[in-house]
Amino acid sequence: MQDYLLSVLQHLEREYARMSSLFGAPVPERVATKQSEGFWFRYTNQSDTLLCFLKGVKLISTLNAALVLLRAGYVQECSALFRIAGDCYSDILFFLVPGADGYATRDQERFFKEFFQEEFEDSAHPLGSNQKRDMVSRKTIFASFGNLAKDSLNASDAQSTLLTLHKAFSGYVHGAYPHIMELYGGNPPRFHMSGMPNTPKQVETLTQYLTELYRAIMASELVARKLGFEESRVAMRALLVGYETKLGLKPKQSPESLVRSAKKKN
Repeated sequence: MQDYLLSVLQHLEREYARMSSLFGAPVPERVATKQSEGFWFRYTNQSDTLLCFLKGVKLISTLNAALVLLRAGYVQECSALFRIAGDCYSDILFFLVPGADGYATRDQERFFKEFFQEEFEDSAHPLGSNQKRDMVSRKTIFASFGNLAKDSLNASDAQSTLLTLHKAFSGYVHGAYPHIMELYGGNPPRFHMSGMPNTPKQVETLTQYLTELYRAIMASELVARKLGFEESRVAMRALLVGYETKLGLKPKQSPESLVRSAKKKN
């Protein structure tokens, strides 16, 4: 199974490599500090299409790392990366829906500016030169998913679903008490600090990984559509259909029915 997942990730990597040709190569910029001198790469032209592309690159890189951790049984660290993957996924969705007039919304403009903003105003003197960041809230970003899914799912439920997933995985990032206690167990009972291979937790995390990769394929197809790169869009649609077929992931119920059954009964 994990070999198959790796092959899917490699397929996605190849498509992103093809799509990168639309932007040309980033250029090196020299960076000097008191301790050393080097350079970093930056794109000269910034756009919402580049933003979505880079979020997709980060998404695939994150899931590659998660697969390595999963193989070693580091399920908690895997789940922390799922939070990062979820943010990349929702950020891509956020830029797929334009404003009412066809232009970027004020929140999209804020997100765009913050994304391309450098961390330090003066890279040679990073201490004390951190720039203020105007962050768009996750709740606002998740609302875009509600707009995209409105034909098959209540907008409020769609937003609530992403918020619930976001909060659930946040505990792994911040080291919440209930999440840390998941490391305890076994015979004899102990804290597992070197991974949890060959345990039910590894199986549970693999199941979640299948969903995260499924979302990544869908998001990547949307990136290709955003870029107008039809060859990659068709290739990733075929990859998605093959993935659904092999793993039996296509839901038999409508999204609205699935959400209704997942809600607490009064």
